[in-house]
Amino acid sequence: MTRRSALALGGGGLLAMALASCARGSDTRPSAPGTVTLNSDNPTWGPGYAAASAVLDERIGYRITSRSVASVANYGQIIRMTAQTDSTTDLIKWTNGYRLQDIARADILTDLDPVWDAVIERGWVDPAQRESFSYRGRTYGVPLYKSYYAVFYSKKAFAEHGIEVPTTFDGVMDAAQTLKDAGITPFLSPGATTWEAEIWFMQLLASIDPDYYKAVTTNEASYREDPAVQAMDLWSGMYADGFFSAPDVTSNDLPGLVGKGQFGMMLYGTWFANTLLAAGLADDDIGFFRVPPRGSTEPAIVVESGSLSVPVKAHRHDAAVAVAENWLATDVQTAWVGFLGDTSPNPEALPESDLVKDLARDIADTGPTELTRYWEASPTPLVEGNVADLGAFMVNPSKANGAATLRSMEDRARTEWKIWNAA
Repeated sequence: MTRRSALALGGGGLLAMALASCARGSDTRPSAPGTVTLNSDNPTWGPGYAAASAVLDERIGYRITSRSVASVANYGQIIRMTAQTDSTTDLIKWTNGYRLQDIARADILTDLDPVWDAVIERGWVDPAQRESFSYRGRTYGVPLYKSYYAVFYSKKAFAEHGIEVPTTFDGVMDAAQTLKDAGITPFLSPGATTWEAEIWFMQLLASIDPDYYKAVTTNEASYREDPAVQAMDLWSGMYADGFFSAPDVTSNDLPGLVGKGQFGMMLYGTWFANTLLAAGLADDDIGFFRVPPRGSTEPAIVVESGSLSVPVKAHRHDAAVAVAENWLATDVQTAWVGFLGDTSPNPEALPESDLVKDLARDIADTGPTELTRYWEASPTPLVEGNVADLGAFMVNPSKANGAATLRSMEDRARTEWKIWNAA
C-alpha cells in the first residue's frame, strides 16, 4: 500500500472494518479447474468476459470467472488489501498510467514484460501503448480495453443545416456556430461535478500542443505556460459564444435530445457508443469524428484504457499470465469488442457497428499521437483536485476564472509531485 492509502485507511476504524468485511465476504478461494478469477468493478461486463472466455478456452483451456465488487467507491481499497494476501483473485481490472504505477510500486503485481514482448511480436497491440502500463521500466498490465475521445454528432442536424464533417479545428467552431444559429445547442458538455470536467481541457491541450500535454502531465511543464492559457481562454470563449449546454445536462440526456432535434455534438469516449445504440439510436442517427488539431499542430487523440493485471499472489498464477498473454489475440478481442461495441487495443479487432468502426479506420489511416487520458496521466490526488477545479470553472467560465483555475492547478501540482516523488 502507498503511504497515502495507508493514511486514508487508518483514518477511520469503521471504514477499515467495512473494507475487511467486504474482502472476506468475497469468494476468493481458487476457482474451479480450467478457470481463473477476475476482480472487477463493472458487473455489466460479465457477458463480455463470457464471450471472450469461450475463445480463451479454445486457445489455452482456461475461462475467466468474473467477480464484481458491489461498491465502486471502495473497489480500489479492496484490491490494495486483498492483492497482498491469499484472498486475491488471479486477475484484477485496474486502470493504466499513474493509477497503475501507484499499486505497482507496492510490489503486488506481476512483471508482464515477457507478455508484452510476445503480443508486440504477434502484432496484437501498438508498441506505443506499453509506456502507459509501465513503471520504472517494467510493465504491470496489458490493455483490458481501449477507447478514444472523439465527437459524437447528429447526422440529421448536420444534413439539415448543410454541415460537412469538420476536417479542421476552425471547421469544428464553424459547425458549432451554424448549429447555434439554427437554435440547436452545439455541444452537450456534462461534467461540472464529475470526472467529465476533464474532457474539454484535455482535448483542447491535445489539439493545441500534444507535446505540452505530455510534459505538463509528467511534471515537465507548468500549468501556467502558454498552451494551457490558450486552452482556458479558448474554452472560456466557447462558453461566451453559447456553444455549451447547461451544467445540469448529462450524457444520459443525449438519446432524448437527438430525438427532439436539440443535439449537435458531444465530445466523449467511444465506449458510450454501445449505450446509444442500446437506447434505440442507429448508425444513421449518430456519427463520430476525431477532433482535428488547431493550426499546424500534429494530430493527437486522447485514449482511455484499463489494465488487466496479475497479482503476485494469484492462486493460478501461470494460468493468469497465459490469459494476459492471449487476451489481445485477434479472435479473443473480436469477441470482447463485439460485446463492448468499442475499439480494441488490437487494431485488427473491430466491432460490428460502423459508428465506431469508421472512426477506428480513420485513426489507423491518420496515425495521430495517442495521449493517455488526463484521469490516469498524473498522480491521482493531483488529477482529482484539478478536475474539481475544472468543474468549478465550468460553472463560472470567465477568462479571469480560467486564469485563477490554472494558478490553483499549478499550486497543487507543486505539492502533489513532491509527495509522489518522495513516496
